[in-house]
Amino acid sequence: MKTDIPGTTVFTGERSRQGYRLNRMAMSLSTPENRRRFCADEQAYMTEMGLSRREKDAVRRRDWSEMLAQGGNIYLLLKIGATVGQSVLDMQRQMRGEG
Repeated sequence: MKTDIPGTTVFTGERSRQGYRLNRMAMSLSTPENRRRFCADEQAYMTEMGLSRREKDAVRRRDWSEMLAQGGNIYLLLKIGATVGQSVLDMQRQMRGEG
């Protein structure tokens, strides 16, 4: 599989293993109670979910490109975006460096 595509983060098995904690947290946001808990205290929720300092920082900054680089699955990252009120278009703008 070609993984050196300029400007692209390819989601590989290795990247999936790397992003396990981040993706598990994102998936947890499928339930209303977890979304409320995340919104009430993001830091505490991320700590409880076992995120690394780097992962927490990317989520706090809403740095979608960094979350992808950390192994985030785009379909699961959409759950974080929806929870924090960012649309797919907002996420795309940020990843392109437009805001």
